[in-house]
Amino acid sequence: MAKRLLCRFLWLPALAAVGCASTSTNTPEVSSTVGNGTSRWYTQTVARPTRVGVGGNGGTETSPLTLAAATDPAPLTVPTSTVRPAYALVETHPIDLATVLRLVSPNSPTVGLARARVAEAEARVQRAEVQWLPNLSFGTAYNRFDGQTQNQRGEVFGVSRANLFYGGGPTLTLDVAEALYGPLVARRARNAAQFTEAATTIAAEQEAALAYLDLVQQHALLEINAETLSRADEMSKAAESAKDAKLDRTAGDVQRARTEVLFRRTERLDLEARASAASARLARLLYLQPNVRLVPADVAVAPITLIDPSRTIDDLLATALESRPDLAAGREAIAAAWARVRQAQREPFIPKVTLQNQTGSFGGGVNDDLADFRARNALSVQLFWEVRNLGFGNRAGVAERRAAADQVRCQLADAQARAAAEVVEAAQTAAAKFEAIAPAEEAVKEATELYRINKSGTQNVVGANNLFDALRPLQAIQALNTARQNYLGAIMDHNRAQLRLLAATGSPPATAGVK
Repeated sequence: MAKRLLCRFLWLPALAAVGCASTSTNTPEVSSTVGNGTSRWYTQTVARPTRVGVGGNGGTETSPLTLAAATDPAPLTVPTSTVRPAYALVETHPIDLATVLRLVSPNSPTVGLARARVAEAEARVQRAEVQWLPNLSFGTAYNRFDGQTQNQRGEVFGVSRANLFYGGGPTLTLDVAEALYGPLVARRARNAAQFTEAATTIAAEQEAALAYLDLVQQHALLEINAETLSRADEMSKAAESAKDAKLDRTAGDVQRARTEVLFRRTERLDLEARASAASARLARLLYLQPNVRLVPADVAVAPITLIDPSRTIDDLLATALESRPDLAAGREAIAAAWARVRQAQREPFIPKVTLQNQTGSFGGGVNDDLADFRARNALSVQLFWEVRNLGFGNRAGVAERRAAADQVRCQLADAQARAAAEVVEAAQTAAAKFEAIAPAEEAVKEATELYRINKSGTQNVVGANNLFDALRPLQAIQALNTARQNYLGAIMDHNRAQLRLLAATGSPPATAGVK
């Protein structure tokens, strides 16, 4: 029973040839799959051999595994194409983080939109500040009248006359309350737009910097893969040499080594695809030509420290609440809303002014005769107070402005809570990722020593008693590859957390010395 279970789960051809055929009974065909339901990495079908004299025809069924063990392993062949598709050939450009941060602000339409809104808000400030100045109008007016008319005494009579006026002058219709409070509100709105532009710039720089880190990580993984592939290829050649010298410990050593090489080659193709995708994302954020492939100018990776480790979480929260431009924009919006409330409260007590002055030349006559032109000046000034809808309209206006101010205040409170959560989350993540770097680095050292020991102990075959065993060095290669990938991931995760923490406290990466 034990041998039967061993044969079912072990796939080594030598073991199958030695122990399975003599103990198996006539059983159905068995399919063994390693992996999950959607991705099958290895599938074998085992036809259990029947002993001589047992069965319908007394013949013997031969196991495919037995045949494989009796013959030399065929060389592995992988159908590949040596010509890359034309759409995969793009121009390569190196780039570094400083260049990324320099390009993102002037190239980003999102930042450009925020900048245009600042210009719009500035124009509104200028318009609000000149409300006190009158308008100037110039032109001419012709009037012709034929028919009955009535004078002041009530007499009706017929007339045919014409007149012409040409000239102009200042006109002014001024809501004094709007002239007083409008510039205050406009300046607050301009300040809010400027802070929003700063927040948009920080978000754009952070997104671009994180995309650049993704690009660096993929290319660093390619470097790790290249070294791992070189080690696996070296191990494959050693396994073949041992087999030729009949010093291999098991019959599957060559297949193990070749499989590892093929795995690493497949992994490299996947990493190259990921690097191309990261390049495309970064090019999109920088709004560069889409037919270029960006590569990092330097793939050397080291932990960066953007936030002083001695700062407490309370200090970081206070800095964020004070320095974050999105929160400052919310405070400016609240100030503008309360200025509108005060304007609505005092509006009934502040007068409105209407002024019109026309200076020019006027002349006319009977029928279509235009004569006797002389200078003429007409001045009209009105000063009045307005109570809308017997005061009920004014009271409703004040309530409406208060409700708008309460909405802005609630939005700011939500933004402050969200900012505090972002700071705490980023700080805790940064601390955890920093602590993960040391054990990950130590794991690399241990895996490197493990590889050195196994390499020196298995590849220097000197005699028949010192047989080559590919399993241990391959395990060491895999362990070293995993350890280096984990170490790289720990550093990159720490650097990402530092960038997020920097942005959460309201500092743009471009001005924080990020390199």
